[in-house]
Amino acid sequence: MIGFWHRLQLREQRLILTALLVISGVLVWLLVIEPMQRSSQALRDQIAGQLALQDWLERVTPEVRQLRQNEQPDRSLGGRSALSVIDQSARAAGLAGALKRIEPGAGGEVRVVFEQAAFPDLMNWLARLVGERPLAVETFSADRSRAAGRVDCVVVLRGPDATGSF
Repeated sequence: MIGFWHRLQLREQRLILTALLVISGVLVWLLVIEPMQRSSQALRDQIAGQLALQDWLERVTPEVRQLRQNEQPDRSLGGRSALSVIDQSARAAGLAGALKRIEPGAGGEVRVVFEQAAFPDLMNWLARLVGERPLAVETFSADRSRAAGRVDCVVVLRGPDATGSF
């Protein structure tokens, strides 16, 4: 390789060196500088979005606190058992045909079994129930059934104990 280089005329050697420098510069630009600039701009855009979100959250935080204080829902069972509240709410949500069993468990747990339940209806019912009543989801297990959008599901809910805590 060195012999080849020495056989070239000075002008040819300079031309090859210049071409190598230009190619090296282009490669450095394409492989290092430009990707760094693009990622830097993407990070700047992401930071700007996060700052805008933070600003909006800081502006609405007092309003959210006020709304939470003003709207404390009655999360009681209304003197009824958790079993009857769960049964009535599931039937009202249109899940009567899918509701197969409601079983009391130890420590205030209630096991609810659904078969062929419409998944969106089931999730809406569960969110509403937990949001409006003093019940919490202990476990949730759902399997796809043959019909589209339908699931076989077991939900274990826990109600408050005698002290009012979960």
